[in-house]
Amino acid sequence: MDEVYAKRPQGRSNATKFNKGGTGFMHQFYLWSLVRALKPKHIIESGAYNGLGTWQLRQAAPDAQIIVLSPKTPHAFVDRRDDSRYFTEEHFRDFSTVDWACAEGLDRSRTVVFVDDHQSGYRRMLEAHARGFHHLMFDDNLIISDHFSVKGACAASKGEFHGLGEWDDFRGIKSDWAHWRHGQFNVSQHQLSMVGSSFLKAVRIYAEMPPLWSAGLRRAGWAAQPPALGADEARRFVDQHKDQLRDLRAEGAGYGGFAYVRTQPWEKVKPGALYLPEQVKANGYAGVLPNQGAHCDRFSAGVSPALLKPTKPGDDLRRNIGAGLSTRLNSEPRLQAS
Repeated sequence: MDEVYAKRPQGRSNATKFNKGGTGFMHQFYLWSLVRALKPKHIIESGAYNGLGTWQLRQAAPDAQIIVLSPKTPHAFVDRRDDSRYFTEEHFRDFSTVDWACAEGLDRSRTVVFVDDHQSGYRRMLEAHARGFHHLMFDDNLIISDHFSVKGACAASKGEFHGLGEWDDFRGIKSDWAHWRHGQFNVSQHQLSMVGSSFLKAVRIYAEMPPLWSAGLRRAGWAAQPPALGADEARRFVDQHKDQLRDLRAEGAGYGGFAYVRTQPWEKVKPGALYLPEQVKANGYAGVLPNQGAHCDRFSAGVSPALLKPTKPGDDLRRNIGAGLSTRLNSEPRLQAS
């Protein structure tokens, strides 16, 4: 994988070369490895930023169709295959508002959904399950984050998460950024219990990938699994690839609990039986269940990359729909690694 990583689009700045604010080396390694193992026919990427994650997806799955949803068109890489489709700029739609029935030929059983959009991973899991997608990957999957993660739901299912927190989390879904509604809300212990119960009903496999090397996260006990490499091995690896990697700590800090989730089939659990906190509806959210049956037009399944306008590098917070918003914990959570 290191040879593939060295060929990535690197731009003219270190911010682009190292994909600052986007998927780092550790997560790109797991992204590449999992996609190669799963061999999907289609890949849906929610949150693309510079496009380097899209590029890695293409290297791992040269024959798959890629569908990208991101408010801003990526500037470093756009996948130019004829069957690629983009929901960006004026054509942007949130994953939950796309009528996937309009995407002709989309085999949902052979589709991987890669979530890197700083929305609630737990909510995204319920939305994907309700739409018939069962293979999911999550880039941002820590407890202390700007959203309530799948890791948090997993911990709640084991009774290992006992902190009362506030997450800028389940926001109203609009395709126009100007109408997004932001608001933090408390998650009570009872709600955590309900979330945990739904997690157990909905999830068949939850696999959280360890950091390749330590980034100091284990000082918090609950934040990360033991690293895959020892300290000496990690130093040698980074030194051997110093032209392509930042230092140990900088690369390690990009680790965020990358996870693969496989949800249960519909026959085992109906989407309407799964729990989402009531505050979500009060915040303008239309609900987990899909709104299908709308009229399909030529943009309903995304836009051909040939129609996209070139974009310039820039730190547009819309790229991840919530980046920079923080979690507040009212008490220190007592949590073991999921």
